[in-house]
Amino acid sequence: MATLLDALNAAVNHHMAGHAQAAADAYRHILTAEPAQPDALHLSGVLRAQTGDPAAAVRWIGRAVRVRPAAAAPWGHLGAALRAAEMPERAEPVLRRALALDPGDGDALEALGASLHALARYPEARRWLERAARLRPGHAATLLNLGTVLRDQRRFDEAEACFDAVLARNPASGDAHLARAVGRLVRGDLRAGWEGFEHRWHRFAGPPWAGQPPGGATILLHMDQGYGDAIQFVRYAPLMAQIAAQGGGRVVLETHLLLYRLFNRSLGSSIQVLVRGEDPPPHDLHCPLMSLPRAFGTDLGSIPADVPYLAPDPADVDRWRDRLAGEDEAGNGGGLRVGLVWAGNPQHRNDRNRSIPVAALAPLLSVPGVRFVSLQTGDAAADLNRLPGVAIPNAMGRVRDFADTAAILANLDLLVTVDTAVAHLAGAMGVPCWLMLPHVPDWRWMLDRADSPWYPSLRLFRQPRPGDWTTTLGTAAAVLKAQAARAARRLG
Repeated sequence: MATLLDALNAAVNHHMAGHAQAAADAYRHILTAEPAQPDALHLSGVLRAQTGDPAAAVRWIGRAVRVRPAAAAPWGHLGAALRAAEMPERAEPVLRRALALDPGDGDALEALGASLHALARYPEARRWLERAARLRPGHAATLLNLGTVLRDQRRFDEAEACFDAVLARNPASGDAHLARAVGRLVRGDLRAGWEGFEHRWHRFAGPPWAGQPPGGATILLHMDQGYGDAIQFVRYAPLMAQIAAQGGGRVVLETHLLLYRLFNRSLGSSIQVLVRGEDPPPHDLHCPLMSLPRAFGTDLGSIPADVPYLAPDPADVDRWRDRLAGEDEAGNGGGLRVGLVWAGNPQHRNDRNRSIPVAALAPLLSVPGVRFVSLQTGDAAADLNRLPGVAIPNAMGRVRDFADTAAILANLDLLVTVDTAVAHLAGAMGVPCWLMLPHVPDWRWMLDRADSPWYPSLRLFRQPRPGDWTTTLGTAAAVLKAQAARAARRLG
């Protein structure tokens, strides 16, 4: 008769052989017989982490450490799962516990460094990752994490050395190519950056368009990133249509339903716009929207920045004008009409750094002569009116898609936002927009400059140090106060 130890050995053998389902079934049978068996709890969690379910891994390994709190490995794996589940605040003390039990745990050292990086504690993150790198020279994941921290500290040469070391061992490492590309793009080295950025996507079965004469081909342009990326790079679609037309070809653009009305109206009859389906439409060549800058050989001096290249339906603009006027009559006052977005997608890996705590908006909201309108979506939308004395209407309740959002923007004097898709939409329309950026920005906003070569109507307000929204918003509030005063003098 098989013992529990025999069953555990069989489960581990399945696990090590890559038979995930068989291992999961075996661990489950063991835990049915003995629910507190610590190795089965621990390894069940590890298996879930390896199969892409870090939240379940946290639950299983958490049970294991409660049963056997003196074991180092489960603490390290629990911390790594918490980091993978985008919970770095919880991961940090768990990983410190793991390292107190086993200071030479390379995985825990790496996970602690990555967690501190996610919390924008760059010097600490670098120190832990350097320890991990000394312990495990040449370890790819450690070098990638260390290089990313060095990149965010603007130590670009050292960062590239880390990425190059990974690529020397594995030239096909997409993660290393992407990490190096981001460092080049954020410095404005666009042509080199676009090349590495091609490693972000899995190619279609059909041939890609990379700038060659298309002849009479049907070229499919398609989204491969988020809404903001599609809005930013759809500017190339009319240029592509001109090239295709010279050889008798045509352009088909496949996009998300929420962008369909806006793109279909704005891009003209030379481009067929379709809602993305399960299978791509018939085509001869294809190109992801974000690959178009590479195909066109774009550098800082050749960015196509003529705006507007997107525009709402005039009937939608009139309808939203009436709705917003109704809000004014309901007591929102007079003065500049300013849209406000303070939080991004909470699922975004960098959301904790790019979204603004609602209480930090107080200096901005206290500026006189401003009619604020919330364009915030999601759960964060309810936070604003929890502030004492704040009653700002939210315009998004009746928004169907980005065409409606564009119509709202057309009725604003200014948009103040964090780095979300609505900033790209305002830029594509030529609407004045102030973009609040974290200390380490997304690559497309580059470094230090207050303007954007992609969008002439944008003004960039940057954190002077990680987490410092107070200075950023204080500066924006002072500029807004002066602008509102000038507007009042003109009207008076």
